[in-house]
Amino acid sequence: MILLLLTINQTLSFNVDPVIFRTEVIIEDTISHISRTEKLYYLEMNCAIPYHQLKYETIDDQNIAKALIIFELHNLNQPDSILDTLYRQFTIQSFEQAAKEQTQFIVQFGLHVPAGNFGISVRILSDDKHGTFHKNINIEPDQYFMSDILVASGIYQDSTQDYLRKGNIIVVPHPSHSFNDRYINIFLYYELYDIEPDRTEQSVKYRIIDRDSNTVREISQKVKKLFPSQAINAGISIKDLVAGKYQLTIELPDSPVTEEYAKSIDFFIVRADTEKTISYTGMPYYDQIEYFITKKEYKKFMKLPPEGKKVFLDRFWQTHDYNSIVERFEYTKSKYREGNKPGWQTDRGRIYIKYGTPDETEKSFIEIEESKPYEIWQYFNGLECIFSDIRGTQEYLLVWTNAPDESSQPTLYHYLPESIRQNIE
Repeated sequence: MILLLLTINQTLSFNVDPVIFRTEVIIEDTISHISRTEKLYYLEMNCAIPYHQLKYETIDDQNIAKALIIFELHNLNQPDSILDTLYRQFTIQSFEQAAKEQTQFIVQFGLHVPAGNFGISVRILSDDKHGTFHKNINIEPDQYFMSDILVASGIYQDSTQDYLRKGNIIVVPHPSHSFNDRYINIFLYYELYDIEPDRTEQSVKYRIIDRDSNTVREISQKVKKLFPSQAINAGISIKDLVAGKYQLTIELPDSPVTEEYAKSIDFFIVRADTEKTISYTGMPYYDQIEYFITKKEYKKFMKLPPEGKKVFLDRFWQTHDYNSIVERFEYTKSKYREGNKPGWQTDRGRIYIKYGTPDETEKSFIEIEESKPYEIWQYFNGLECIFSDIRGTQEYLLVWTNAPDESSQPTLYHYLPESIRQNIE
């Protein structure tokens, strides 16, 4: 493992949100038959891995990424530690769709711990990429009359799955605590403890405070005291909040415990620009730009050192729509594949990637007047391309075109019908 880590030179970025819940366990002495109740704490680790941070391989036309997740817990007061390893496999249907949806993969795991001081570490490896998260936590005895706040991107009823379940609801963690303009609400899940179940109501106050200490949202909620411990969830609108960092506070104004322990505090960030949260570096087709620049420019690009290429690519994708171009590459992968040649390396695939879907097409799949099967692609801007399967092997060559950066092949014109030859000659 040490040798493997030393060889890794690419950073994998991810987010982790440790959340602590209090729980009680019954410990029974089987000899004396005496049982006692002890308080423990459940340390829940919520990890979010953006899809573009992983390394993928294509298996049966699926894009699959494998990850190794190493979790370590160290007792900072005693020579105790726990090491656990998880293996996960993630799949995306297409990179274009994942980019549009800003897909991220949620991994949730945890363990019961006593009160104390702990150091936690999470390492994630995907092929030659590696990232690490560290944090120290302090769990004080009898401090948790209220759990930490689990900040979520969604809470909903779902009886079809157990993953991410809290009671009868599914809570989708949002470990980054960073929300862009795709989100109009922030969702919260937390637990209250040491409740006297007398069916009266417990007041709960939610406050959002900006960096200037101004309260920009304040919402009250009444919770019936039905059980000694209760789980509560809520949603708060963050629409129209300006970009910036906010403090989120849950307070229990009429709680019998001290003010310090009658509230839970967390934070979240509102970001203004959705597109800036997407990074294209290292993603599929990121450096396959030869179809969008001249041959002379591409030769210069290929001679650049790695840092020069990175600068060139960053500038290129600032003025080109990565999502639509990836969609074209993905489409050609199966549509225009010829034998062992990937679709984007064929003549039809190249033209499709450069110019998109033709506005009109004409196809002939049989030999007419000793001509070979052909396809004619026409674009409303006047661009036209004619392909022919001259060998009868479903390999279509570009025979004629008026595209300024493509070449026709007059020696192959005789494979076309006479009527088409007369038009192009």
